Amino acid sequence: MNVQAEPPRAGPRARAASRGARQPASLREHARHHDGERGTRVEVGGATDAGKVRVVNQDSFWIGEVTGKGTLAVVADGMGGHQTGEVASQQAVKTFREAFDRSRATAPTAMARASQAANLEIYEYALEHPEHRGMGTTLTTVLIDDQVAIVGHVGDSRAYLIRDGQIEQLTFDHSWVADRVRQGLLTQDEARRHRWRNVITNALGATTAFKLDLHHFELHDGDRLLLCSDGVSMLLSALMMQQIVSENPPPQAAQRLIEEANDRGSPDNVTAVVLHVVSVSPRAKRYALPEHDDAPASIDITDTLSGIRRVEDTFPTRSPFAALRKQPWYPYRLWIVGSAYLLLLFVLFSVWRAAGP
Repeated sequence: MNVQAEPPRAGPRARAASRGARQPASLREHARHHDGERGTRVEVGGATDAGKVRVVNQDSFWIGEVTGKGTLAVVADGMGGHQTGEVASQQAVKTFREAFDRSRATAPTAMARASQAANLEIYEYALEHPEHRGMGTTLTTVLIDDQVAIVGHVGDSRAYLIRDGQIEQLTFDHSWVADRVRQGLLTQDEARRHRWRNVITNALGATTAFKLDLHHFELHDGDRLLLCSDGVSMLLSALMMQQIVSENPPPQAAQRLIEEANDRGSPDNVTAVVLHVVSVSPRAKRYALPEHDDAPASIDITDTLSGIRRVEDTFPTRSPFAALRKQPWYPYRLWIVGSAYLLLLFVLFSVWRAAGP
């Protein structure tokens, strides 16, 4: 995988040049319009290609409507060898989608549980199949839940928001060079040329633990979202991506992004998913949003429930029972109830003996 270490930034306003679109030979494209039972209307499109150098496409994506939750998009970029990366990304997308669909939890918690399930599925598969040892994948996902967008992120694939002619990177790359750029130890140009530019520091499947970045923001009519693997973001400037996404319907925008990357040689696999929020219809949510949405919450997820509980605390359920869970005595509730029951039995027994002959 190739990485362009670049912190989130906004791009200038620009006008796209018109250009005919042609279909890459190995391109898989997806287009759909969602307005079903939910009032928010979303148009989507996605495309992926092996690129101009690699034979196997290790990228995977999925877009669709999840009943009762909203429109979900997922992009994964696998790693670990010729066939191993392909298996990892496909397993990540499939497991994530199925676990998210089954979950009865609120949307943010369902996203964390689905990420956990995908991580453990890949990790355990690698243990059972030694030829796939060392497999892993990135995973970047967005859920459009009426007026709320929730972004989940692991690795160095990216999510962008295009609004009012500006483009904003919503995710931070989890890579060695990106960390050094944020620490001020490398410049952007040095990071692009560094020999360790393809080393990522956080992925699904490598161990039983990973770091999940969760970000949310309020959607506006006309917002466009782009999810892409690093094969696209390392070759196309933010300005070009903003132009293409802004001036084309989602299916054509995704296809144009792939073509532009391929025109530049595409040494890596390339994947792009575009979502256009046509109109927003607000609805009450079962969960509360954090007061501050300027930076993602970075949460350690393991094979236990500790990370899931932190997500539940960050996006608490709106219910009296949820308020009780925050009380300091809640973890000891069973002990308290049991003790109260025994005390009640003791009192009843004492009264019975006192009233006896």
